[in-house]
Amino acid sequence: MKIGFMYNPSRNQFTGDYQKHVEGAREMARFCEDSGFDSMWFGEHHFGFYGFATMPNPIMMGVDIAARTSRLRIGLASATITFWHPLRLAEDLALLDQFSNGRLEIGVGRGNHAIEGYNLNPMADPRVPEENFAVFRETLEILRRALTQKSFAFEGEKYTFPRPGFTWDKRPVKNPDYVNQETGEVVSLPLMPPMVQNPAPFWQMVDSLRSVEFAGENDLGIIMWRPTVGRLKETFKVHNDKARAAGHDLPWGKGTGILRDTFVASSFEEAERIAGPSIMKHLNWTNWRGPSIYFDPGEELPEEQVEALKKELTYDFVHPRSLLFGPPEYVVDKLEEMREVLNIDQVLVNGFWDGIPEEDAARSLKLFAEKVIPRLGR
Repeated sequence: MKIGFMYNPSRNQFTGDYQKHVEGAREMARFCEDSGFDSMWFGEHHFGFYGFATMPNPIMMGVDIAARTSRLRIGLASATITFWHPLRLAEDLALLDQFSNGRLEIGVGRGNHAIEGYNLNPMADPRVPEENFAVFRETLEILRRALTQKSFAFEGEKYTFPRPGFTWDKRPVKNPDYVNQETGEVVSLPLMPPMVQNPAPFWQMVDSLRSVEFAGENDLGIIMWRPTVGRLKETFKVHNDKARAAGHDLPWGKGTGILRDTFVASSFEEAERIAGPSIMKHLNWTNWRGPSIYFDPGEELPEEQVEALKKELTYDFVHPRSLLFGPPEYVVDKLEEMREVLNIDQVLVNGFWDGIPEEDAARSLKLFAEKVIPRLGR
């Protein structure tokens, strides 16, 4: 079980000084490098409509962090690949893998904010799921070919590379792998630079059953956000079954991950008092999926309770299902449960939310590093 840290300034209000968030990422990377974390992960969001300090480019952030660390793996959770030009994205990923000397974890996502897709790549508008998924599927295949082959070609409904019909009139290429020597037409593109890792680890941020099945069938690891251990077990089985049916030799738990909001304190009461208001503000702001994402398989709640939770999630409801909030021994026990039941591959912890004092968040992560990580016996 690997332990990563999820750095996401999009959960904090932008107060006019973005350097604060850049320096925060750098400080956090140094802390993770020295404290036993295996990786640090960055997400992608765009525009400032809600006043959050969004990070639009996790790859550039990863380059900066790679230059300041030597051991820590650099994770994307995720790069919203539907919003990128596939060739530029492939080049940037390969260059980041070179800068980090093979420490890149490639997490990909489809995007769920319509304003982002509509402006960055209208044909991948999340409000048109089939079109968005088609762009995602083709972009993923282009990335895999570009990052693993000496040269590649791709022909799809959304993208075709190389674009047909291009011939050289000056300094023609004599390599038949790239150019048809009879017609002079370019038939294959050689990516530069190559990857250090071949193949690199690929992950998909998933929520729906369709995405879980797609990831399994296409040899992608999966990372989820909120589900209970019981729900994760059920979902991971679907992923594993689909992977094996597609011919991928995937041991139980391999290629699975979860993001857990985490706050370590001296007691349950202290954790709730210090961090409870901040985490619940965040969870309720993102409660558009409703409370069912926290249900165990087969669980049913009274209708009136469900309706109340749709309006406002409560700490008592969420805590035992999805939060690692409490003393070190409780957090260790919950992580060990995930290892024993799920054989989980990656756990990403998040410890910052808008409104929590920085010194309290830092104290919690220090406790996690000193009292939790060493007891996991990894």
